[in-house]
Amino acid sequence: MTIRPLLLTSLAALFTISTSTVASAGICDLTTDGATCGPSLFTNLAIFEEVSPQPTGTGYIDPFLRLQENGQEQGYNTSARPFQFDQKEPIAYTHDLLLSAVPIKTIDGVEYREFFLDINESDAANKELLSLDELRIYLSATGELDSYDTTTKTLNGLNAIYDLDAGGDNWIKLDYSLNHGSGSGDMVAYIPNSLFTGDGSQFLYLFSRFGDQESADAESDAGFEEWWVGPATPPDITEVPEPATLLLLGTGLTLAVRKRRKHAR
Repeated sequence: MTIRPLLLTSLAALFTISTSTVASAGICDLTTDGATCGPSLFTNLAIFEEVSPQPTGTGYIDPFLRLQENGQEQGYNTSARPFQFDQKEPIAYTHDLLLSAVPIKTIDGVEYREFFLDINESDAANKELLSLDELRIYLSATGELDSYDTTTKTLNGLNAIYDLDAGGDNWIKLDYSLNHGSGSGDMVAYIPNSLFTGDGSQFLYLFSRFGDQESADAESDAGFEEWWVGPATPPDITEVPEPATLLLLGTGLTLAVRKRRKHAR
């Protein structure tokens, strides 16, 4: 009679441990317009949103990391050459980034650092999905880091200040078909600013890995993925006067000239 209650108590404790372990891992599904994963989904308190920032494209966004490879792809921004993984040239699109260049946004009274992601997948059926499986951010006093350890998840010996997989094997599900092709933006990540200690002169490195969820047709199978900060400020546009305004302006100048000539005579 004393063994049964003990057994039930042990089973209950085991069930609690196993369910809490499962709950610590999660999928952030951003495959619908405007979908959001709030800070309560993962233990790392970040926010992820499906977005369609406009305008974008060349001249409007400021990429700091570009990746491309079929199946799975990974890499981190750096000005060091040659690349260790699947980063892409030119240096204008994959390079060192100062922390001071990353905007701070306030959401519900909490400050976050803002990072945009633009994916480029196939338009074919079952090819438009892509998984973001790993996302880590590092801060360094020096630039041109060039050695990422896939076992320890360290970059030149530095531990990540942010890890998507903190507390479990988390991943983010993205859908290329929701937006307007490469250069239109697909996701924004808000990382708590409280994690970014130190001043803006530090170098920021972002490591990301895509395409591990092959069973969900979410591997990489087309163009490059791009991380950028911004949005960049569009160029100044000089207003062109309306035709009616030009007519009034011309009439005024004509009257002024006639008046001057009359006064001169």
